[in-house]
Amino acid sequence: MSEGNKMEWKELLMTAGLEEKEADIVCLLNHNQNKKASYLAKELKLSRLDAYNTLSKLQEKGIVSATAERPMKFNSKTVPDAANYLMKLKEQQILMIKNGLDDLNTKAKAYSKKGPQNSEGIGPKFGVIKGRNHIFSKIESMIELAEEKIFLSLGRYGILHLTKNTAIDALNIAAKKGIVCEVVACLDKRTLKFYDELDDSITLRHSNTLNSQLCFQDDEFVLQFLDIESNPVGKGKNDAALFIESKHFANSQLDLVETLWHDSIEFDVAIKRFTDEYIADPLKLVIGEGSFLQQISSALNLEALPSSDSPFSLKDLQNVGNTISEARNKLSEGSVSNLKLLGIDLNLMFRQIGNRIGEELSFSLGDIDNDFEFITEVMDWWEYAGLGELNYEISPDFKIMANLEISPNDDFSKLPIWELDDGILEGALFQRFSIENKTIVKRSMQEIDNNDVVVYHMLQLNQQI
Repeated sequence: MSEGNKMEWKELLMTAGLEEKEADIVCLLNHNQNKKASYLAKELKLSRLDAYNTLSKLQEKGIVSATAERPMKFNSKTVPDAANYLMKLKEQQILMIKNGLDDLNTKAKAYSKKGPQNSEGIGPKFGVIKGRNHIFSKIESMIELAEEKIFLSLGRYGILHLTKNTAIDALNIAAKKGIVCEVVACLDKRTLKFYDELDDSITLRHSNTLNSQLCFQDDEFVLQFLDIESNPVGKGKNDAALFIESKHFANSQLDLVETLWHDSIEFDVAIKRFTDEYIADPLKLVIGEGSFLQQISSALNLEALPSSDSPFSLKDLQNVGNTISEARNKLSEGSVSNLKLLGIDLNLMFRQIGNRIGEELSFSLGDIDNDFEFITEVMDWWEYAGLGELNYEISPDFKIMANLEISPNDDFSKLPIWELDDGILEGALFQRFSIENKTIVKRSMQEIDNNDVVVYHMLQLNQQI
């Protein structure tokens, strides 16, 4: 690739959405594939940290890939493929926005037939805001204009961006004025200190799975982030948000906001993960599925409800009442099988409790960086707790085998404690390992020496340790 072509390709990649350093790396890798970060840093006169950060952003965008060897070497899509890939992403984003706007227009037209949509008779208004500074300036304006309520969803790093902007001052002032200010975020150890800058009158909650960011004002104005730069300390030049002024649209989003708030956790409880180093979040269990009316009707020997009204009969009423009472007394005997009759799935409940214990165990071992050392500690804890015997193999892939006393599905005489034991191991491993860190955990049941054994395969784990 000639110098002239390099400049043309670089300009094309930057037009397609890459930053200058990202475009430089793609062009250089096209000329020299399978190169280390140190080589790229030297050639482009970057610090090694800057090169790694830029390569990480390109990996997240799907343009650059890394080898599994150490030290890692990097490869890139060809410049034409990268440009086409970025162009398709932009087209998808534009299509999503267009579909959203078309949907809003359709709803606005239907709503306009019922009368004006606000006191001035003006229909819904919307616009796309580009750049993090502009977005948070708009949020600040929404807060200043709020008359009753402000709701903020900040994701994992939104608090960092909020405190770097004067919007936080507006939020604190609004809260002191009596405006209801609610904030839900995903707490992160690196950003905890920034929550101290929020006024005490602001209600703060935590959601462990929250990614989206939005601002909701007075049940009429909504600002929804569309695109957020992956680097939390970046400048956010390419961040984008959709601002919508429409009571109709806001009302449609209100259920989502209320659900998000209801499913979140109080800040004082969630922060114990970082201050007291244990998980104190409420555990919400699924106790069964299907129709509980049908389950209890069957347990109480009730026939199907009549489809039509029938003449009143005191004798029939007494007979039915006596039948129900007798069946009800049997249910009160307290056996495990009676819980099954009521639709309560003890296997599922015990596994969910085990998962939570395993997640807490993984959390308590979070300071252990080495994956193999982490697994060793989990196995030691398991055996020390007297939960049974664990074995592992490292070839052809790493796997852990747990010998559990698995009770048959039709044996209602015992509590399914094995589900609790298995759930602990499952929760610990799935909490620690994920696709993001290039480790896939797969659970399976195998018969070994005439015993049912639970096997956890950790694919690619042996390449990391």
